[in-house]
Amino acid sequence: MRDTPQSCGLPPVAVYKGDQPEAETRKDSKSIGEYQKEVLKNPAVWMLALASAFMYISRYAVNSWGIFFLEADKGYTNLEASSIISISSVCGIIGTISSGFVSDRFVGGRRNVPALIFGLMNVAGLSLFLFGPENCTWLDAASMVVFGLAIGALICFLGGLMAVDIVSKKASGAALGVVGIASYAGAAVLSVICTLAVWKAKD
Repeated sequence: MRDTPQSCGLPPVAVYKGDQPEAETRKDSKSIGEYQKEVLKNPAVWMLALASAFMYISRYAVNSWGIFFLEADKGYTNLEASSIISISSVCGIIGTISSGFVSDRFVGGRRNVPALIFGLMNVAGLSLFLFGPENCTWLDAASMVVFGLAIGALICFLGGLMAVDIVSKKASGAALGVVGIASYAGAAVLSVICTLAVWKAKD
C-alpha cells in the first residue's frame, strides 16, 4: 500500500488523465514532513485544537458527570437523571448528520458560521442545564436537546473538518492528530479535576 502514485514513481492522477500539465506538479516539491511541519506552525490549527479541547470538556462533563449532577443538585432519581442525559446522545447523532447539510446548503460550504452558531447553542444548552431551576424536567430535557445537537455538529467541525480544510491534503492526518490530542487532553484534565473535587467533597 502506498499513499500516492508519486511514491511508486508514477505521475500524479491529474497528469495521467491529462487534466494538469506535468510542469505544474513539479512546482510542488515539498515532502510530507515539510507539510506536517507547516501544520505544527499554523496558529489556526492550534486555535481549532484549543476550541475542540474546550468542546470536549463540556461534552465529557455532561456525559460523565451529568447524572451525578442531576441527582446531587436537582434531586432526580438515577433512572430519571439517566433518561435526561441520554437525550443529548440521541440528539448528538442528529447534530452530526445535519452538520454537513447545514454548512453546504445554507452557507456555501463554509464551516465557521455554523460552528459559531452551534457553539452558541452549546453554551446556551449547558447554561440551561447548570443554572435551570429544580423540578423542571421539561427544561432540563430541552437543555439536553440543544446541547446534544450542538455537540454532535461541533464534533464534526472542530473535531477535524475545519482543520483539514485549512491545511494541505498531504498533511490532513497531522492536522487531525493535533486536534485529536488536544481534545482528549482536555477531557482527561476534566476527569482528573472532577475526581479530585468529588474526593475532596467526601472528606
